Amino acid sequence: MGLSLIKIEHQDLQVDMERQLLADATNNRFQFGQRLMAYVRKCMGGQKSVKMVVGINAAKASGTVTAASTVATNTVTINGVTFTAVASGATGNQFNIGADDAETMVNLAAAINASATALISGYVTAAAASGVCTITAALPGLLGNAITLASSGSTVAVSGSRLTGGDQGATEKTYYFGSAS
Repeated sequence: MGLSLIKIEHQDLQVDMERQLLADATNNRFQFGQRLMAYVRKCMGGQKSVKMVVGINAAKASGTVTAASTVATNTVTINGVTFTAVASGATGNQFNIGADDAETMVNLAAAINASATALISGYVTAAAASGVCTITAALPGLLGNAITLASSGSTVAVSGSRLTGGDQGATEKTYYFGSAS
């Protein structure tokens, strides 16, 4: 599945953008689509001064956590939020040590995906296979490369100090509308 980004740089206030694009926040995709098309028509007609950057085949940054006989108190820190291994009864940002490394990493992924903690929820997702937990930025683009990754203890290793591989897209075009340049 390909990912594309459309970034709109504008000088409107947040409240004005919300009113133009998200008014009545009914989560109705057709109403949002109509509002977005109306906004783009205003841009094309010169009524709005914006810079639009389109990135095709954008990528999400990712990194890995690998388990090797994880013990209680080992930690994995993602974007400044610490997840701690416990023998059993994990709550909050804890994960249970499983019967083997694969189960432990499944438990870590589940804890990450269930976390409601700021800087995790909406920022990253996780999936596990064969004793490796892959952490992926929720959104494509360069910002995912800023998400930090660390571990403590010799039985849990991370792929690097940050997620990597996020980019704006193999093909990127910039368009100016109105008086933007």
